[in-house]
Amino acid sequence: MNKFVALFFVIAVSSSIASRLPALHHEEIHDDFGQYALRYYTAEGTFVSERGYLIPTADGKDHVMAVEGEVSYIGADGKSYSTKYMADLEGFRVIEPAAVVAA
Repeated sequence: MNKFVALFFVIAVSSSIASRLPALHHEEIHDDFGQYALRYYTAEGTFVSERGYLIPTADGKDHVMAVEGEVSYIGADGKSYSTKYMADLEGFRVIEPAAVVAA
């Protein structure tokens, strides 16, 4: 359940950011197993990069989709922020919290 909620949160945040302005650049690839990679950036300075890939379950009998990505955006203060995240068998976690990106 936590994995579903975490993935939904990531998609919702990405969709919310993307709905402000259309992407200036968008790349997306998928394979026959549902694995994917995408990246885009908007005129507002938002950048999203994400990939989903299959990993085996602990018992080795099945696979689940692991997701890792990064979202960068320009805050209300005019500074650029970046956050890296991951969702896998251990749940959703922020790898690098929002930090000011050096110009």
